[in-house]
Amino acid sequence: MDWRGYIPWDTSVVNSRTIDYTYRKQMGHVISDNRSRIYEYIKNHPGTHLRKLSKNLGVAMGDTQHHLGVLDKLGLIKSRRKGMYKVYYTVSISRKRDEDILAVLQQETPRDIILYLVENPGSTQGDISNYIRLTAPTINWHMSNLINAHLVTSYKDGRFVKYFIEGDVNDIVGLLKSYYPTVWSKLSDRLAELFLDLAAGSRPEMSTDIDQADDSIDDEKS
Repeated sequence: MDWRGYIPWDTSVVNSRTIDYTYRKQMGHVISDNRSRIYEYIKNHPGTHLRKLSKNLGVAMGDTQHHLGVLDKLGLIKSRRKGMYKVYYTVSISRKRDEDILAVLQQETPRDIILYLVENPGSTQGDISNYIRLTAPTINWHMSNLINAHLVTSYKDGRFVKYFIEGDVNDIVGLLKSYYPTVWSKLSDRLAELFLDLAAGSRPEMSTDIDQADDSIDDEKS
């Protein structure tokens, strides 16, 4: 017997259910993909914050916040409050100093100050202000934050306050190499030029010393 005559068969309902299932399946892939993208971004840009994640990945703020919560619960990422921002890292970054450095490297002005002090230890606030092209009060605010983060230290030399990187500079260099290779490449080129200039500046003195030594030898022979 042909039961099709007795069973209500609404093709519109079937098609609707099929479309709904396909849509939910596709959306599941999108959600999974966005969560994966957010994790990868944090892994490659540790110390980033919510607004930057949302903007750079093109994911709505609310959705980004939701995925961050899930990743946190899964134990894949962690967050820290740094100044005005809540910033994110993968759990593989364990040292607080690394967290502090990476959070600063995510911000353009503090990063420029840190890199300038790597090249020019002992610079004054005026030196930094002239280089960064920002007002003295703005530079002073950034310097206070960097000192509070234990990344910069200062001491008074007469009428001037001079600033230095606090701790091992190699900590900064290592993180630059790992996460900001382009920035490190430019910095290392400038540092190489600086060392070459210093070496070139010392050569005349060395030559003079050698000439004087040769004259002494000649005098002794005569």
